Amino acid sequence: MQTDPNPANFLYDLKKQRLNLIDFGSGRLFDDKFLDSYFKIIYGGFTDNRDQILHYSKEIGFLTGQENKEMLHAHYLGVLAMAEPFHKTPDGIYDFAN
Repeated sequence: MQTDPNPANFLYDLKKQRLNLIDFGSGRLFDDKFLDSYFKIIYGGFTDNRDQILHYSKEIGFLTGQENKEMLHAHYLGVLAMAEPFHKTPDGIYDFAN
């Protein structure tokens, strides 16, 4: 995972139409259990499954279990926003411009 996603860390290759990561100083490896749970959080956002989002967020330490209702709701909304690009338009491409 690249943990410093600013424009200076990427180059776009016009010929190959490929985005290249050029800064690995903030890169990090995660174990399979974390990645599986993270995927389930994002999928929960994609399917609007609040219980799934909160369960796996707690499992991997994004939440402690001590959060109040407002914080849980804010976290849920944040995950929905992160998952939004996975929703495609009728032509099969997410409209990042809008």
